[in-house]
Amino acid sequence: MTASGFYIGKYKITGGVLAPMAGYTDVAFRELCRELGAGLTPTEMVSVRGLVHGNAATAELMRVSDLETPSCVQLFGSDPRDFARAAKILACDIIDVNMGCPMPKIVKNGDGSALLKNAKLTGEIVRAIKDSTDKPVTVKTRLGYGMGEDTAAELVHSVAQAGAAAVAVHGRYAEQRYSGNADYTQIAKIAQSTDIPVIVNGDLPDCADKPPFAGVMIGRAALANPAVFSGGRVEPFDIARRHLQKLERYFDGRYTVIQARKFFVHYFKGVRGGKAIRDEVNRAVAPSEVYRALDKAERGMI
Repeated sequence: MTASGFYIGKYKITGGVLAPMAGYTDVAFRELCRELGAGLTPTEMVSVRGLVHGNAATAELMRVSDLETPSCVQLFGSDPRDFARAAKILACDIIDVNMGCPMPKIVKNGDGSALLKNAKLTGEIVRAIKDSTDKPVTVKTRLGYGMGEDTAAELVHSVAQAGAAAVAVHGRYAEQRYSGNADYTQIAKIAQSTDIPVIVNGDLPDCADKPPFAGVMIGRAALANPAVFSGGRVEPFDIARRHLQKLERYFDGRYTVIQARKFFVHYFKGVRGGKAIRDEVNRAVAPSEVYRALDKAERGMI
């Protein structure tokens, strides 16, 4: 990815950044990506309101691996007072704020990409965090909310003025979600207009390690190939077993099987016998049955 790296506060990031993905980027997968070359692995989105109210599910989302140095927790919300309170609670190294999630259940509360419509508020959120902690603050956003509404530049200016250390920009508008192609030209213009590092996100751009971009953030491409951060490829059976071992280390059997079903769709896509493997794992109710399915498949028995 990036040869020289870039800084987020005092922390030098020398590999690609894993994009936070709800339901996927738990501590087990993040640790796997770190081992395979990722330079930073933010958590899944954590509700800032849930955090300040001590929600148990929120605490689980924030669990980090010893390999995650620096560690980064991504928060979502829209009330600067909640962010200020959360900043005093968090034990991570870097705080990331989601200002780009396009999902309706997030947007309807004024969170995520809804903040692209209110640059003033985005600055207030970052300033509230900075007034409460000395941790670096980063922001993840998109080009704008509606097609052609290029509000990201204004948002980046606002958060940079408030003290943000870096920003990741996904090259699509919120209403596109993940359809169409990412627009790197627009992200480049934003990067050229600010002094803080700009990380490019969306698809897998060849230009990611070239100026004016500081680095690259990778999401969906990492689901099939967690070694994408080092430019390598994974062998499906090896990565499946390695991932299972990490899931068992951190979670109970039920969750481990659920995640295996979810990830094996990606690991075994296009692999001979892949459908049979997925079908077998979908019938599994315990991790031991998942291991058996892998063993049988590798020996050509399913």
